[in-house]
Amino acid sequence: MLFDLRGKRKRVVQVSYVLLAVLFVVGFLGFGIGVGGGPGGIFDALGLSNSSSTGSGTAQFEEEIDAAQEKLAKDSNDTKALLKLAENEYLLGKEGVATDSSTGQISISNEAHTHFGQAADAWNRYLQANKGKPDALVASEMVYVYAFLNDAEGAIEAQRVVAESQPSAQTYGTLAQFQYLSGDVAAGDATSKKAVSLASGSQRKVIEQQLDQLRKQGLQVQEQLKKAKKQGGGTSTTPGTNPLQTPFGGNAGAPAPVAP
Repeated sequence: MLFDLRGKRKRVVQVSYVLLAVLFVVGFLGFGIGVGGGPGGIFDALGLSNSSSTGSGTAQFEEEIDAAQEKLAKDSNDTKALLKLAENEYLLGKEGVATDSSTGQISISNEAHTHFGQAADAWNRYLQANKGKPDALVASEMVYVYAFLNDAEGAIEAQRVVAESQPSAQTYGTLAQFQYLSGDVAAGDATSKKAVSLASGSQRKVIEQQLDQLRKQGLQVQEQLKKAKKQGGGTSTTPGTNPLQTPFGGNAGAPAPVAP
């Protein structure tokens, strides 16, 4: 998501940036992300602890990227090569992400941010070329990619692929959570019904309570967006662009993680 940081639009950019930080921090601490979506949130899922990856897989990832690009030079619509490219750009970008042991804050290098952007670009090309159901495993990785790029729409669409491929209360609950916290309450309501319908009897009440709380947060997001629009300006979006240096810091300053 590309934000115009100039002139009168700056205030709207700041509001939008904070909302995206809330979306992804709360989202990762809630239902969990992706196919497995287990507890532990973004840190466990990304394999992060108190520092970035050792880089032991860097050479392998780069080889896979080179091999995929060679195939794409011959056939730009090679879906297997596009998937391989998206996945390995994500894995390479992951090595530039670290967490602070005292604050838990995520940091990301400029190079990693570029790799995530390239992963998103390859995934978009794959979706355009693919004639069947999109790959759910890579889609679950793209949810993280779009989170690091502060692209709420991209994360929602990637999670939708996961949910439709492996429907469960958890995968649809995560999708509803993202929709609510991006301010799309109507879409969140529809997805919530699907999530609840897939829940077991013992889970249903808990999930309903969680989603109801998220709906209230979504209504708050809508109200903030309305106020931002009244103050003038707006935002523009350009797929595959990476204007921000870090996913949870930067111009507006992200709020502290809060579990729903």
